[in-house]
Amino acid sequence: MFQARTAIFLVSLIQDLSVLRPLAIIADRDFGFEVRFLVAAKFRSRDMFGIWEAELELLANETGARVIIYRHDFEAQRELDGAGLIFSASESNVPEHQASRAVFGCTPSSFLRVTLQHGFECVGFRHSAAHDRVYGKAVSFAGDIVCAWQPPHQLPSLSPSQARKVLVTGPTAVLQRFDGPISRRNTAAPGLVCENLHSVRLKSTPGLTDLFLNTFKEFSGLLAEDGRAVVLRPHPGGQFVLKNGIELPPNVEVNNAPIYRLDLRQFAYGISAPSSVLIDMLLADVPVAVWRDRAGDVDVSNYSGLTVVSDAHEMREFANAATKDPKCLVEQQRRFLGAQGIPTDPAEVFRRYAGIFQAAERLQPVLGTASVLKQRYLLIANAHLPTVQVCLERPLRALVRSGELSMELLTEQQLKAQRARLGSAEATARWIEQGLERFAPDALIFSRYSGPHSSVMTEWARRRGVPVIYHIDDDLLGVPRSLGEAKHAYHNAPERLATVRSLLETADLTYASTEALCDRLLARMPNIRVAAGKINASGRVMSKPRDLPASVIGYMASADHSANLEMVLPAIIEVLDRHPQLSFELFGSIPVPSRLEPFAARVRRFDPIADYEEFLKALGNRHWDIGICPLEPTDFNRTKSNNKWVEYTSIGAAVVASAGMIYDDCCAGGCGLLAGDIDEWTAALNHLVSDVAGRLIMVDRAQRKLESDFSISEHRQQIMDIVQMARERSAQRLVREFV
Repeated sequence: MFQARTAIFLVSLIQDLSVLRPLAIIADRDFGFEVRFLVAAKFRSRDMFGIWEAELELLANETGARVIIYRHDFEAQRELDGAGLIFSASESNVPEHQASRAVFGCTPSSFLRVTLQHGFECVGFRHSAAHDRVYGKAVSFAGDIVCAWQPPHQLPSLSPSQARKVLVTGPTAVLQRFDGPISRRNTAAPGLVCENLHSVRLKSTPGLTDLFLNTFKEFSGLLAEDGRAVVLRPHPGGQFVLKNGIELPPNVEVNNAPIYRLDLRQFAYGISAPSSVLIDMLLADVPVAVWRDRAGDVDVSNYSGLTVVSDAHEMREFANAATKDPKCLVEQQRRFLGAQGIPTDPAEVFRRYAGIFQAAERLQPVLGTASVLKQRYLLIANAHLPTVQVCLERPLRALVRSGELSMELLTEQQLKAQRARLGSAEATARWIEQGLERFAPDALIFSRYSGPHSSVMTEWARRRGVPVIYHIDDDLLGVPRSLGEAKHAYHNAPERLATVRSLLETADLTYASTEALCDRLLARMPNIRVAAGKINASGRVMSKPRDLPASVIGYMASADHSANLEMVLPAIIEVLDRHPQLSFELFGSIPVPSRLEPFAARVRRFDPIADYEEFLKALGNRHWDIGICPLEPTDFNRTKSNNKWVEYTSIGAAVVASAGMIYDDCCAGGCGLLAGDIDEWTAALNHLVSDVAGRLIMVDRAQRKLESDFSISEHRQQIMDIVQMARERSAQRLVREFV
C-alpha cells in the first residue's frame, strides 16, 4: 500500500499566496491531495495589515490544509514526509528567495519540486534592465519542474541550463478570473492606478519613486477638475503608499483587496509602472497604459506595443480615450497578449497544471523510505570494472562515508547467478523488482552495462519516477576488431548491442565521458539525451617528482592497447639505446613486445590489480619519472578519456601523449608534451630524460592543474549535477505524459 499524496505550498513572500491559491484548491478539490502550507515566519511580519494571514486562514479552511509556521530549514524539513508535490512561487538563487530555495534543497526525492513563475517580468525568466543590474543574468532554480508563462524562446533571461526544466503552463491567475456579469463598467467608472514603488525597477534609480507619486497626485488633481475619482492599488508585497503614510488627494480611493477578489472589469482603465498587474488587466480587457519616466530610466521594453504615458497630462488624455472608445485599445492589447505565447484559456491552463498532479500520483515511493533524506544510488555494471571504481565509486566515497549517500552495485554476474538459481527469466525479474523495492534507489546508474534484464529495471524506475542514467566511457556501438577478437566479439554480440541501444534510448540522461564521445553518440542516435562530463577520472597529488635524473619510463594499459604501444615502440627503443640507465615498465595485462627482448632486465611487466586504490598505491611505488599516453588516431580512440594523464600526474610522472587526441587540453600550458610522429616522440622522451629541471617544472604545473581542474571534489559535484539533471528530466517526462 502506497502513501497518500501530499501537496506542500511554500509561502514566504506576501505575493506568493495569490499565485499558489488556485493550485491548492486544485490539489484538494480535483485530486484529493493532503494540502499543507509551510509558511516562513517572516511572512507574518511582512503582512502589516493582517490581510494575507486572514486569506491564508480562509484558504486553509477551504482546502482542509494544515498551516505550519517555520523559522529554520530544519523545522520545515520535519514536514517533508510522504510523497507528492512541493510548490514555490518565489524560488531561485537570488537572496530574496533563499528561504524557499533552502527548503527545496532538503526535499526528499519522493516529492516533485515545482518552481512557479510569479510575474511577467520575473527573476530568472524575463528581466527588465533593472533586474539585470541587480540580479545578473545567471539566475537558477532548484525545482525539478519550472512552470513558465511563455515558451523558453520568449524568456530572454532564462539561463540555458534551466531551459530543460521548463513546462509552459501559463499564469495561475487565469484559473481565478471573474467570468460573471460585470458589476460596474460605464462611462462614470473610475480608473485604476497601481503603484509598484518597492520594485527594483523604480528603486534602482534615485528620484523615480517621488516622480511617480508627484505625477500621480497631479493626475488626480486633473481628474478632480473633471469631477472624477481614481482608485489606487498598492502592490500587495510592497504597500509603499500605506507603509510610508503618503498623503493622497481627496478624490483617491485606496483598494487593497487581493487581486483574485477584485473584479478588474469594473474599471474604465488601468495605469501602472511595469508590473504583472498589467497582464491581469489585459486578461480582463481593461484599457491599459504603462507609466515610464520621461528620461526613460524605467525599462518598458517588455511591454512594447502597449500605450505608454509619462506625465499627468498624458495620463488624463489616455483616461479620456479609454473611457470614450475602449474597443480600439482593447484590440491592440489582445494582439500584444496573443504575441506573448501565454496560455490564457482557463481549461487549457488547468489541463497543464493537472498534468503535474497526475505525474505525482504516478510516483510510487516505498513506504518507510521517503522520510530518510540519505540518497540511494544503485549502480549496474557488467562487473566491478575499473570504470565503476574510477568514475563513480571513488568520487562519491566521501558521501558514503559521511552517511549522506548509500550506494550498491548490481553486476551481470550476480544476475546470471540468480537466473541459474531461480530457473527462469520471469523469476529473476521478480527478484530484481523485490530488490529494487527494498533498496528504494533515488537513481539507477548503468555503467557501461550491456547485460540482461535492463528493461526490468528501467521500467520499474519509469513507474516510480526514479531517474535512469547511462554512464558510458567508450563508443560501445563501434568497438573495432583492432582491440582483439575476443573483445570485439563480446561487445558486438547482438544482444549486447541491443541492450546498449535500449539504454541510450530510454535513459533520462546518458552521461558520456568526453565531448567527443557525446558527439559520436549523437551522430549515431540524434534523439538521445546526452551530456558530457569535464572530468572522467579525478585525482590528488600522491607524490612529487624525484629530483634525480630520469630512470624509469612507464606505460599502464590492458592487452587491447598493444597497437598503441607498437605505434611508439621505435621511439622507446631509441631512447633505451641512448640512455643505458633507463628502464621501461609495463603495468597491466598488455604483453611485452618481442622487439624489447634485447633489453632483458631493463624491461619489466607487472600484473594488473583489480582494486583501484591498491592499483594506485602500487603504481606510485614504481617511481616512474615519465609516463606515456600513445593513441592511434582512430575514430574509436578519439572518444577516449585522459585517465592516464590524471594517474601519471598524481604519482609525479611527466607525461608524453599523442597529439590531436584527448590529451591536448590537459597537456596544454606546459603540463605535458604532445607528439605527432616517431621523431616527435623520440625528441620528447629524450628531452625529459635529459632535462631534470624542466621535467620537475612540468610536473609541478601538471599537479597544480590536477588539483584545480580534476579534483575529486569537483568530480563528485559533477556526478551530483548529472543525477540532478536526470532527475529533472525524469520529472519532466512524467509530467509531459499527462500534459
